[in-house]
Parts: sequence; structure tokens; C-alpha cells
Amino acid sequence: MKQNKISFLFFFLFLSCYTAISQQEMIDSLLKVKSHAQHDSVRCSVLDQLIEIAPEGEWQKYNEELKLISTKNIGNKVTPANKVFYVYYARSLHNQGISYSEQSNDDKAVEFFRKSIEVCLKSGNKQDMAISLQAIAQIDIRKGNTITALNQLYQCLKIFEEVHDEIGIADVHLAIGDISYMQQEYKKSLEHHEKSYQLYTKNNYNVAYSTVCYKIGVDYSELKQYSKALEYLQKSVDLAESSEYGGNSVTYLNISQIFISQAKYDKAIEYALKGLKIAENNQNKVEISHSNILLSKIFKLQHKNALAISHAEKSLKIGQEIKHPVEINMAAKQLYEIYKETKQELKAAEMHELYIETKNVIDNQEAKNALLEQKLKYEYEKKELISQTENERILAALRAKNEKDNLVKNIWLIVFAAILLLLGVSAYFLYKNIKQKSIITTQKNNLLKQKLLVSQMNPHFIFNSLNAIQNYIFKQDSLKAGTYLTQFSELIRMILDFSRKDYISVESEIKLLNNYFELQQLRFEGKFDYIITVNDQIDQESIYIPPMLAQPFIENALEHGLFYKEGKGKVEVRLLLEGNQLIYEIEDNGVGIEETIKLKKKLNSSYESLGTLITRERMHTLTYEEKHKGEIKIIDKKKINPNDPGVKVRFIVPFKTV
Repeated sequence: MKQNKISFLFFFLFLSCYTAISQQEMIDSLLKVKSHAQHDSVRCSVLDQLIEIAPEGEWQKYNEELKLISTKNIGNKVTPANKVFYVYYARSLHNQGISYSEQSNDDKAVEFFRKSIEVCLKSGNKQDMAISLQAIAQIDIRKGNTITALNQLYQCLKIFEEVHDEIGIADVHLAIGDISYMQQEYKKSLEHHEKSYQLYTKNNYNVAYSTVCYKIGVDYSELKQYSKALEYLQKSVDLAESSEYGGNSVTYLNISQIFISQAKYDKAIEYALKGLKIAENNQNKVEISHSNILLSKIFKLQHKNALAISHAEKSLKIGQEIKHPVEINMAAKQLYEIYKETKQELKAAEMHELYIETKNVIDNQEAKNALLEQKLKYEYEKKELISQTENERILAALRAKNEKDNLVKNIWLIVFAAILLLLGVSAYFLYKNIKQKSIITTQKNNLLKQKLLVSQMNPHFIFNSLNAIQNYIFKQDSLKAGTYLTQFSELIRMILDFSRKDYISVESEIKLLNNYFELQQLRFEGKFDYIITVNDQIDQESIYIPPMLAQPFIENALEHGLFYKEGKGKVEVRLLLEGNQLIYEIEDNGVGIEETIKLKKKLNSSYESLGTLITRERMHTLTYEEKHKGEIKIIDKKKINPNDPGVKVRFIVPFKTV
């Protein structure tokens, strides 16, 4: 796949690196292999390699041939036999996007990148999908859509980590570091660039050394660590001058920047002009704009203001032509500084106004998102407060009804006690009848209270789930938001169904917990694994238990145990049969109770698990009816074994056999 050549403030990877064998010899050798190939899969493989090394103007022809052959072989459905052709077809679409991007036709470029992503999704090709998504992120960066670009880059990062592509991971850190640099977060920029350097070094990816050394040098310069900066900048120059770049304008612009930092302006002009010439030959308007703005800066430093103005105006004209706010902003700022220095006040004011206007465009998206976030958060918290008030009203009404019923019961007991004295045996049987009715009434009230407590757990869980969906909406991740909503709606349907029942089968309970865990895994982005174990002696279809007794403790394990844990977590749920007792165990390897309390104090959090309190009250009601011990044991494992942090919850589960 042709790598993305989009430049961003002269920060991008070098794309060509040659061994002792010359470029033309490699091309001739591959063409010979292609001419003797008997299978289309071999031809596609050769064309894919030719696209990587062929010069500008030739690789596009090889890409058209690759697209033609792969299209002929893909068919209507992905199969093991044609899957490889889906890979090559997606790459040919991506390469077309690169071609349009080099011509500064961003709309067409994004169109083909998205087509490539669709084909990758169909064939399960995550790695190439991430590369196309990263290309779209680069376009969003230069358009000033920084938040959108960051969301896309972090999606790419997760995919590259999943497929163990360390070069891809390094590329993403390089781009995120560039964004941090633009936001003047120089420590973060250095952190990401050094991660890239470490991964490139580990994988012997020599093609990127010069660029990443340049970026690290610039980071150190901004942090005023000048000896370190000079060390990396000099290393970048040495690497650049000792390599062949195959006509890459970004490379020459990077070297020019280094010579500017060393006040070697003649050398800086020489390399900037080389970059401009290549950009003009490739009709890459973005790099033409960058070349002119760089030349303007050099001439301004040499006090050649006429030349500085001429090149800055060319850069501005191109930026306005391709409608890129970043390029317009840089050119307007440069012209403003020159006009101000040369006392051209009217022109300086005009450029300053344009600079502020484009800066507002670049910054406005973040402001809109922040406003939307606060609005959604306010509306949700308002609904949550209303729901909580309604629940408290229902509980108060239930308590009043119970007190009234108990009062009526006591009056009837007194009356029938008097009748018992007067009527003897007849009054005795009447008393027994009334007492039985009283017991039935009490049981009905307890069951009603149990159902209310189960239903009260729904908004408690909905709060956490909708908060996760809200976060995906803010990240503009429509795919994950849609997946989350589908699973969320299925889980809500199950909760509403089970809340009407006093007991459900073990099979239904396990299905609900699996759905709940999968939903939380999506929300936590794979930060934990889970295991649900059911004793083989338990008949999952015939044994019935109260619904959702374990869920609050699982939620506590995720929200308080694993949330603060560094690294991957694990939750184990076990349903055991010990003698004639059914036992629930929920165990996690999180930070533990003691550490959680410390973190809450540190964060000034006063949150208390409502679900856990409700479950205790439900267990009290259930164990009163079933006349068995309902103790809930919560064990901080770290107190038993300091090397085994986490929490273990254990309690007896009431059950019925059908």
C-alpha cells in the first residue's frame, strides 16, 4: 500500500529508502517476475511492490493495473480463495486517495479512503483499514479538525495494537506528537515522538530516523534544552544527507528547517527551493504552500522583505484556493508580521484580521463540542434527578401503606382476641383464618418491595451506560456508538422483562450477565476479561434464582476495582453448589477496597453504590421469607495475600427447582 505523503507543518515520514541495489534495477527485476507470473495473485503482489518504489507518475499506472486485476477476482462475496484480492482492491482504492491528496483534492481523497475502509471492513482487513483512517486523520488535521483527527488516530492506535503492528503504532504516536506540538504541549509532544523513535529503532525502520530525530530536536528546543536539541538536529541532518529520498519535497523542507535553526540561511534556501521544485512537479499544492511560507521566513530573517512578502502572498493565494484554514492562517500571520515590521499598517491590519478569523475557525470546533457536552450532561443529570425523586416518592408511599396495613392488622387482632374470649372454639378458628390472611398480605407486600428494588436498579445502571454512549458521541465514533446502543437496548429489554419476575432460570441469568459483560467490555475498550463458571451439578434450565443479585457487585468490581487498575483486569463469576446451598462468588483482581477508599479520598469522591445497598435489602427480604442465613461476605484479598489484590464477594442464593 502506498504510504500517505500528506505533510503537516513539514512534519511527516520519509517515504523512500534504498539498499545497495538501485531503484531501477529493483523495478526491472519485479517487472520481469510479473511478465512470467501465471497467477493473478502473484501479479497483484508484484504490482503492490512496484507501487511502493516506482517514481511519481509511474506508480499510478501500476495502481490502475492492480485495481483492474483485483476487481476482476473479488466476486460478490468474501471467500478464503478471493480474500487476498479484497486486500489488493482496498489498497488500490487507498492509493487513488493518496494521488488525489497529493493534488490537494481532499474531498476526492477522503472519498477513496472511505471506499478502501468499506472493503477492509467487508474482508476483515483491520491493518489496511487503520492506514486509510490515518490518512483521513491527516487531512482533518490540515483542515483544522483537530478533535476529529485525534479520535481517528486513537482508533488507529487501538487497531495497530490489536494486530501488533509496531510501525503503525509508531506512526500514530508521531502524528499525535505533532498535534501536541501545535497545541504548545511540548512535553507531551516529546513523549509521543520518543515513543515513535523507540519503536522505529526496535524494528530497524531506518526510513523514519531522520524525521523523528528532527522532531525530537525541535521539542527539546522549545523546552529550552538546547544541547539535546542540537544533538538530535545534527543527527537528523547527517541521516538525511547520507540517504537517497527519491524526490520527496517534505524531506528537503525538514532539512531546510534544521538549517534555519542553525542560522545557515543559504543552505536553508537551497533545500527549500529543492522542496518547492519537487512539489511543483507533483502539483502538490499543500507542499507548494509550505515551501513558499518557509522561503518567506528565511528571507524575512535576512531582511529581504520584498522576497519575503512575495513568497508569503503565493502561500496565501494557494491556501485560499484549496480552502485550508491552517495554510491561510500561517500565511496571514507571516504577512502580518512583515507588514507590521515595514510600517504598512493598513495591510498589517487586514492580515491580522484574516489571521484571527482563520484561528477562530480552527478553534471553533472544540468550543462547539465543549458546549454540546455540557448541554447533554446537564439534560441527563436533570432527568436522573427527576427519576431519583420519583423513586423516593414511591418508596415513601409504600412505607405509608405498610404502616397503615400493620395498624389495621393490629386492630383486627385485638377485636378477634376479644371475640376469642367470648366465643371460644369458634372464635379460635376465625382467628386462625384472619392470621393466615395477615401472613399472605405481609408476603405480598414483601414481594412488591422486592420488585420495586429490582426496578430501582435499572436507572442506576442506565446512568453508567448512557454516560459511555455519550462519550462515544463526543468522540464522533458512530460505529461504536451504534454497536453500544444495540447491545444496550437488548440488555434493557432483558432487565425490564426480568424485573416483572420473582425468579428466573440460571440459564437466563447467565445470558443476562454475558450481555452485561460484553456491553461493559465495549465501554471499557477491552480493559478487562471475564469468566462465568456454573457448577456442572446445577441444572441451568430447572433451577430458578432471583434476578440480578450479582450485577451490583460486578458493577463495583468494574467501576471501583478495575477502573483504577493499571493494565488488564479480570472478573470471575462463579455459581457453585455446596451441599444443598447455591453460592454466588464474584472475584476481581482490581486495586482492592483499601486502595479504592484512598483514591476516593484523594479525588474527593462521595459516591456510594446504591445497587449494593439495594441488593443487601433484597437479600434481607428474601432470606426472611426462605428462613435461611443471608450474610454477604466481602473480602479484601490483599489483607490475606499482599501480592493478590482485589475483592471477593460470596453469598448464599435462594433458589427453586421447577
